[in-house]
Amino acid sequence: MSAGSRLNTGAPMGAQRRPEGPGPPTTSGWTSWLLPSEPASVPRARRLTLVQLAAWALHEFADDAELLVSELVTNALQHAGGPIRLTLSLCSADRAVRCEVADEDPGQPRVCATDGDDESGRGLHLLDLLSRCWGSTRTAAGKVVWFELHVLPVALGAALRKPA
Repeated sequence: MSAGSRLNTGAPMGAQRRPEGPGPPTTSGWTSWLLPSEPASVPRARRLTLVQLAAWALHEFADDAELLVSELVTNALQHAGGPIRLTLSLCSADRAVRCEVADEDPGQPRVCATDGDDESGRGLHLLDLLSRCWGSTRTAAGKVVWFELHVLPVALGAALRKPA
């Protein structure tokens, strides 16, 4: 695939979709892992995500969360050096599961136009389609790319009663 087959639109999507309010939502439970900058971290991130969602009894979000975590960790491996931090949290006030992937690259994600034959470049489009909202925040050490999946109040209540 040639570099010229993609068009960088220049602006990250998702920021416009963030629910009103200052900063990240208040969490009711969370867990975090530091992953090495190596390809084996992608399947490990998927497994960790599935295990945590099962512990929170949020099985109905497993497929979307697994796919999106895989995309974000893969992007971090491709564009950043150093370790990657995966954080999952329950956000009771927003009724959401939030995933954050932190890396050491300060460059913000950019949406690329893709052709039907392209084998990559669709990760941010998937975030836009499957998540309630998503975005990226610069940090002192790089950036955090995050997404939220909407949780029904009944599922969230059950998850909050389970130990993390």
